[in-house]
Amino acid sequence: MKDILEREYSEMLEQDSGERVSVDAFVVLGSPQSEGEISVQEFGRRYAAQEMAAIVIPKEYYMQQNELVLALLRAGVDVQDIYDGIRLSEEVRKRPEAVASLITPILSDPYLPYLEFHVADHCNLNCKYCTHYSPLVAKPVFTDYEKFEADLQQLRKYIADIGVIRILGGEPLLNPELGRYIELARKLYPAAVVTVVTNGLLIDRMEPELIGIMQRNLAFFHISYYPPLQERVQEIQRFLYEQKIPYTITPMITEFNKTQTLTPRGEEDFFYSCFQASCTCLHEGRVAPCYAPFTTKYFNQAFDRKLPVDEGIDLYDETLHTAMLKALLLIPMERCRYCVAGSSCPWEIVGKHSVLEDWVE
Repeated sequence: MKDILEREYSEMLEQDSGERVSVDAFVVLGSPQSEGEISVQEFGRRYAAQEMAAIVIPKEYYMQQNELVLALLRAGVDVQDIYDGIRLSEEVRKRPEAVASLITPILSDPYLPYLEFHVADHCNLNCKYCTHYSPLVAKPVFTDYEKFEADLQQLRKYIADIGVIRILGGEPLLNPELGRYIELARKLYPAAVVTVVTNGLLIDRMEPELIGIMQRNLAFFHISYYPPLQERVQEIQRFLYEQKIPYTITPMITEFNKTQTLTPRGEEDFFYSCFQASCTCLHEGRVAPCYAPFTTKYFNQAFDRKLPVDEGIDLYDETLHTAMLKALLLIPMERCRYCVAGSSCPWEIVGKHSVLEDWVE
């Protein structure tokens, strides 16, 4: 990306205006680890002092891009000075039109670094403090495939490219039509990284048809490693190796955070430091910065509460356009006022008779 900016983009800019650009530093989330790297806060300082003019984020930064953008906004960077870079693959770089879109203002670029969606709201594990409220789903709830297909087609009118698509639940392997969602995601977004997020318990029970779909569509598993998988984890990994299905696996998860509060907070700063606010979610014709507006209904039903639900951006709004959609994803929702960082609690499976204290900080 540095080479592209200082060579190809500078040559274009020089022909047009006589100016050139240089890359002064690499901005990183967290603490800098090597020479040439600076923190978001340091970039914000230099930006305010007009020592740096803009930041360009390669598309291969994927799902961390949203988190970085929110951190930049919090540091005082104008969204108009945040740009998407081009995909860096040789295949893309060789296209004749590539040179015309080396960098694009982030709001006008029809690109999302990350998208997730549920295919099942219920789960076979039911973790206490689950932020998706899966243990509170009283009966199996699957996403309607035909409606979802129409919604993803509608999203594509505004978003032509996605970095990472994650298929979630609940437990997605409970949905017998999971393969259709994988194929649809690959068809509409051929350059995306397609991932199925699972607790892993059902992986070695996959039907041969689903195995073939995973292989053909270059989809892989992201396994959330909870204690019940411990005795079978090597067996599951061996199975995936034999089936030539790639995967990633977390360290064993032994703690959860309570993130729910019943008393709304007044400030909005939490949104700009919240990891979940980087997880654009598609559900029943709407997209939102995270899944909370779409799953909170289960919490409300279980405990007779009225937390905000059904927020998000209506994909069928005739006034909607790409820049509007992307700008709205950077604005806190009312539901955000009911989220907190929360205290750490030991992981455990919730019983059938869940109580309010199982969820609320």
